[in-house]
Amino acid sequence: MLDGPVPQGARSVSWPWYHHLLTSELTPDAKKLLASYSRVSAAEVEAHIYSVRDKAWGIFPWPCVGEFWFLSFGLAKHPLYKSMVLPRLKAGHTLLDIGACLGQDLRKCIFDGAPATNLYASDLFPEYEELAYELWRDQDRIPSCHFFADDILADNATFTSGPIMTHLGPASVDIITITMFLHLFNYENQLKVATRILRLLSSRPGSIILGSQAGSIDFGEQALKPPFHRGEAGVKRTVFRHNPESFECLWKEAGQATGVPLKVSAVLQAPADLLAGADSSFDTAIKKRKRYLTRSKTRRLYFSVMRT
Repeated sequence: MLDGPVPQGARSVSWPWYHHLLTSELTPDAKKLLASYSRVSAAEVEAHIYSVRDKAWGIFPWPCVGEFWFLSFGLAKHPLYKSMVLPRLKAGHTLLDIGACLGQDLRKCIFDGAPATNLYASDLFPEYEELAYELWRDQDRIPSCHFFADDILADNATFTSGPIMTHLGPASVDIITITMFLHLFNYENQLKVATRILRLLSSRPGSIILGSQAGSIDFGEQALKPPFHRGEAGVKRTVFRHNPESFECLWKEAGQATGVPLKVSAVLQAPADLLAGADSSFDTAIKKRKRYLTRSKTRRLYFSVMRT
């Protein structure tokens, strides 16, 4: 989606994914973190969120930014978060969040007891670092050297000499999280991203990649809709949506290309779980959730990719 400048009209606040008012996005977890961790008072919290969101929209108008997804702690909703991720982080394992946006998942880890010293974040836009500090008010707790502005799809020479590889290095990270990230790309670029991630993953057996993303009952390339439907040269853009079987095939292919043995687990979240509120943040309003369930084969895909 980022093979050219921001499409004309993409920053308009008339798109349906630009939410003008906070509703269910400001969850009890988000309120608690902003109040207890960031020391944002109840009287100022909404204005604080609107201000940061609009600055992030100006950097790049991601639909997830318009919908306040930076208030949703996707990693904490993963089935392995409490049983594996947090215990490992408290034992000193390293974590890298790729596609971190405003660093919400790292802040949740710290709030839940993980030491900040071994947590790292990366995103394409360097402006996200200062904006994340502004949102979470924690520049005194997370060193600036823990954020890497890097392009994981850059050519090999550029990526190898870039900040992630030079500061962390190959085979250096125990836990890599890619929440709502891989689905931004077509299959070819997903495979490239996967092989790059495997270069970073620790050689220690049990090292793990995990996250969640938009998946589909029927896998395949899907055409993007306006305003992101065409690249700089006018080429139609697509993104690849996976079901569990195709997702496993992707990572098996990446593992074979890099010589990394892997165990892949993936599951689509059932519609009944959404209706029951098992993951109320997946859609930010009941009306949107109903449309999502009745008119689409899209589901949330939870996954883990473990080195064996």
